[in-house]
Amino acid sequence: MKKRKYNIKNIVILITIIILSTILAGALLANVYVDSLLSRMNQTKRVDDSQLAIDETVKEQKKAYKVVNFALFGTDNDGNKTDTDRSDAIKVISLNYDLKNISITSLQRDMMIVLADESNDFDKINHAYWYGGANLAMATINYNFDLDINRYVTLSFSSLEKIVDIVGGVEIELSGPEAGWIHMGSGNQTLSGKKALEYARIRKIDSDYSRMDRQTKVIIAVINKIKSKNVLEILDIVNKVLPYVETNLSTNEIKDYLTDILSFNLTNINQYHVPNDDFNDTNSRTYKGYNPVYQLRSYEEQVKKIHKDIYGIDDYHVSQNVVTNEQRIIDTFGEFVSPN
Repeated sequence: MKKRKYNIKNIVILITIIILSTILAGALLANVYVDSLLSRMNQTKRVDDSQLAIDETVKEQKKAYKVVNFALFGTDNDGNKTDTDRSDAIKVISLNYDLKNISITSLQRDMMIVLADESNDFDKINHAYWYGGANLAMATINYNFDLDINRYVTLSFSSLEKIVDIVGGVEIELSGPEAGWIHMGSGNQTLSGKKALEYARIRKIDSDYSRMDRQTKVIIAVINKIKSKNVLEILDIVNKVLPYVETNLSTNEIKDYLTDILSFNLTNINQYHVPNDDFNDTNSRTYKGYNPVYQLRSYEEQVKKIHKDIYGIDDYHVSQNVVTNEQRIIDTFGEFVSPN
């Protein structure tokens, strides 16, 4: 009798080991499969924060906030990587781990900034990517707006068209003028990749700020389409989308952030843009033959607004970089003149 109990005990232990081994093997295989998918991206090397103009006083003020910022660049090349790109769309994606929400802040591409390179010259913000790729673009955003961005994702607009088609089109509410511009009916419509790209590029019917909002709507529509899929469908989409993505995120970081985002509120993504009061906050200037180059009403106030939007900080103290850069702009181009 004792021998039988002993055998049963051994059998139970053996079955438990088999089950655990199967689960572990499955997890390992799944991990290997996800790694193989993510390897399809163009992954670049992460540079040290010291090369990205992240101010130490900025880091200190944000220690208490669990927020991770990414730069999303939409480039206007044809996707062949033979031309140096301008970042036609510049967005800061913020993951707030305290509030479990996501914010998308669009930066107006013709904004006047000070480049975070050896020239320290004035320019349009979208030229930073053109001159020095994602690293100079991130550094320039940090230098002018007191951010701490060291992660980025880049998509070409030609790849946006392919991505929308891969997810099966996106649902967008079209106004009458928007519908007329892309030759579709007004109201809620399913846009193909080609039509979504046309929609995201519309500017002449209103303003570049409305264009930024349209770009964000397409991004959110893609997210909504993906989150409605099952796991196998999502993996299939990821497999097809990743070759069009460039990033400096590691494979493990991507898996961690994707897992984290599952617990976030994806039904209400906050949307902001800079300048926050459209063209009322800008003066049009000409510099190095470029026009318009938009000088902001107040860079200090704009930086405070960004930190209120992203972090919820009511009394943010801007860095000396922001103060110095704004004074240089005023000394060179003059005081801001209210357009009203």
